[in-house]
Parts: sequence; C-alpha cells; structure tokens
Amino acid sequence: MVLGHLLYISDACHAMSRAELEEIRSVSVRHNARLGITGVLFYSAGHFVQLLEGDMEQIHTLFEKIADDARHENVKLLTLRPSDRRVFAQWEMGLLDLDEQSKVYQRDLVELVRLAESADDSTFGTPVEMEILSKFCMLLPAA
Repeated sequence: MVLGHLLYISDACHAMSRAELEEIRSVSVRHNARLGITGVLFYSAGHFVQLLEGDMEQIHTLFEKIADDARHENVKLLTLRPSDRRVFAQWEMGLLDLDEQSKVYQRDLVELVRLAESADDSTFGTPVEMEILSKFCMLLPAA
C-alpha cells in the first residue's frame, strides 16, 4: 500500500443545510472506515474542499465516485500524491462547516485552495499548507 493524499474542490449545486452536511459525513464515516480512508470535508459559501488520505488507488477510486455525485459540480482535483503520514488519522471523515466559524477560517480555506492550485505534486504539503490544515484540525470536535 502506498499512502497518499488527495485534495479537491467543488461547488455545491445548492446551499447545503447542516443536516445535509451531516448526512454526507455519516455515510462517509461508514464507507471510509471499511476502506481505511481518513480525511476531512470543509464547506463554506457553497463550496467544498475535501482532503482524503489512504491507499493511493483507493482514494483515487473514491474520488471518481465523488466526482459523479449530483450534489456538486465543477469538481477539480488539486493534488494526488504520496505521503509519509496522515494529517487526519483520527477521522474517517471530519466535517467543518466554515460558515459557522469566523471569517478568518474562511480566508484560510481560500488560501489553502490557492496554495494547492499553484503547487505541483512535489510541493503540496509545505509548512504553510500543513499549518492551515492543522488549524482546521483544532476546530474539529473530538473524534
């Protein structure tokens, strides 16, 4: 098994309610636990950012299914690369609705996307990106 990270962004087809986000998380937790996949889903202002961690082949296959989900569009793969460690090891799928957080975190999410879009496969995972992801980790409720 080759451990990897996959990061993508997409646009929600409609404003997502907390109940809809929780349903996505609930299904993801059950499915990801079976596959050994961990990660987190961020939502803000009609946009999703999701980081998946696990076996490279499995996370790529999962991404292909996610990309076909009718709840979002304009799905863009930002990075798929090997990694030596998990960032969200305790989360089959953490959920962070940044609309419920301060504007600072929404700006951090935009910065993370900007960094990921400009990075090549070898540079994603820089200290700045990991710092932003770590900041988001602290906002998640205990697993």
